Amino acid sequence: MTDQPSLAHFPLPLLAVPLGLGGLGLAWRQAEFGPVSETVLAVMVLAWLLILGLHILRALRHREAALADWRNPMRCGFVGAASIGMMLTAATLTPYLPEFARGLLLLAITLHLGVGLALLARVLRGEGSAAMLVPPLMIPLVGNVLAPIFCVPLGLPMLGWMLFGVGMLLWLALQPLLLGRLFEAPLPPPLRPSLAILLAPSAVGALAIEALGGPLPAFLALYGLAAFIFALLMVVLRHMLGAGFTLSYWGFTFPLAAFTAATMKIAPAMIGHSMLALASMVIIGIALATLRLASRGALLRPH
Repeated sequence: MTDQPSLAHFPLPLLAVPLGLGGLGLAWRQAEFGPVSETVLAVMVLAWLLILGLHILRALRHREAALADWRNPMRCGFVGAASIGMMLTAATLTPYLPEFARGLLLLAITLHLGVGLALLARVLRGEGSAAMLVPPLMIPLVGNVLAPIFCVPLGLPMLGWMLFGVGMLLWLALQPLLLGRLFEAPLPPPLRPSLAILLAPSAVGALAIEALGGPLPAFLALYGLAAFIFALLMVVLRHMLGAGFTLSYWGFTFPLAAFTAATMKIAPAMIGHSMLALASMVIIGIALATLRLASRGALLRPH
């Protein structure tokens, strides 16, 4: 029967789980709470390996189901989360195994660029659709902005600047299209939590500028935009959460962690640590809700 538990139904958005955990762990590392940060980052690496491994197994056993996700205009962007999880794993290992982390980061960047090129090629061939214009599309296209933060500690600043350019320019091209699509029609209720992804580019861009040694005014400009978008998301929070818990809630986690990390760069310690506590509670709550779904077998049923 079609409603029987099966790996064929394993949700693609679960690839966003390591992003939220990794962003939170790196924020704790920035705050110099070593035991907490390294524990969270270790959990992130294990989650990334488990979820990615299950998706690879799914692709091998249920090829058509995996291809259907790749072809689905609203879900295909989540594929880019796999390579971002690899970037976060490289960042986790940088203090311990820098040479291995460097190779892993270069592989992650290559894969991430490959996913972005494949999706943009789909559009240029006329195979895309307006339905692709949802916030998860930012993950493979604008996610390049994240790489410079990890490139600099591994001695790759020139590559970091190039990826910063790719990510920021694609963001400037994509953001108006996303907003224009929202003028046409609202997102389906289960996908509305992914609107939080709109916070990520400016928050991560501010962190990337700081890592690359860019000018303070550029950091402040991007952080100011991130603060504005954060306030906007608080205004529409009820609208975003109206459908109840879905896996799209993971769309909150990485942007919130990135905004927290950027806030800690300039805000008084009390404000930064309060943001860190808030981000931790939100991400832990979403993780526990996801584990409850998993315990009921809901992650292996049609969704």
